[in-house]
Amino acid sequence: MSRLARVLPRHAAVLVWVPVLLAAPALEVRSGPGPVVLALGLVALAATSCVVAVLKSWPCSSTVSTAAWVVLTVSVGIGSLAYDGWPPAWLLVAMTAGVTFRPAVALGAITLAVVLATSTLARGGASVEDVYSQAFVVALAGAAAATFSHLVATADALRRTRAQLVVAAVADERERFSRDLHDVLGHTLSVMVVKAQAVRRLVPTDPDAAAVHAADIEQIGRTALTQVRETVHAVRTLTLTEQLEAAHDALTAAGIRADVHTPTSSVDPAVGTPLAWALREGVTNVLRHSSASTCRIDLVRRGTSFELRVCDDGVGTPPPEHEGRIGGLDGLRSRLVAAGGELEVAPGPDGFSLTARVPAALDAATERSR
Repeated sequence: MSRLARVLPRHAAVLVWVPVLLAAPALEVRSGPGPVVLALGLVALAATSCVVAVLKSWPCSSTVSTAAWVVLTVSVGIGSLAYDGWPPAWLLVAMTAGVTFRPAVALGAITLAVVLATSTLARGGASVEDVYSQAFVVALAGAAAATFSHLVATADALRRTRAQLVVAAVADERERFSRDLHDVLGHTLSVMVVKAQAVRRLVPTDPDAAAVHAADIEQIGRTALTQVRETVHAVRTLTLTEQLEAAHDALTAAGIRADVHTPTSSVDPAVGTPLAWALREGVTNVLRHSSASTCRIDLVRRGTSFELRVCDDGVGTPPPEHEGRIGGLDGLRSRLVAAGGELEVAPGPDGFSLTARVPAALDAATERSR
């Protein structure tokens, strides 16, 4: 949106009054060419300075807008002292101050306009009632213009904030879908590849075992279709118990000895879900990159947190992390951080390790944000 398109709605309450409030000073001078020219010059100067002050005041007052308001005030003051018909122009001075300056400065400027308006009117011999009426009208005009300008600016800010929230919501949903799809299919396809390799190895020597693995591939494929549908509809939830069993089966099928140690007590589902995602990613990396013969999975309670550690004795490492990458270790780290936890990945003395920590108790707000 252009600058002019933003300024005009906010300051329309002032700009529409420029010709109305300056019409009387322009029409009431009939004493000769000289006074008429001077009066029209003051009117033109007042109108121009008012428009400049208003248009240069967005998003806040500047040196130009402040100077223009001063010129407007001086021109109206000179006109009020030299001619009749200028009292309405003081409303324009107060209204311009209300939309040009910040609230604290605007209050002082409107007060100054009230003082000058009543002083010039009293100097011309006006009654006390007229002076009080002028003070009230000028102050009310300035306050009304400032309030209207503030309301329009607030409505504009709310519209822009709503548009930004829509964009952010779409981006968050796209990131969630990409991350879930990567984590779900990445693991499932890795298991299918491992089992397909087992089928190829066993066909010549043990057809019955190869048939069992082939049936597993079929079942995993059907499960993957269900997982994709659940991911699309944002209802995919992992359980730690199921994932521990799946990790053991996948590692065994790949010829990797699985050594799993878990606590005797149950883990709360709110805590188990982020740990299940961590286990899934850790086992996927072992299958893809480690060339390991053994994988140890430890789940322990340490103080107020649960710690899951996946450690292999291989030589492979996960793919390098990239800033802004969706899925993989970056996506897992985002899940754990949203749950109040943390992720550590590092080569250990006997291989590569992935460690995920999650607080033992997650509140409802944290779980919903995950």
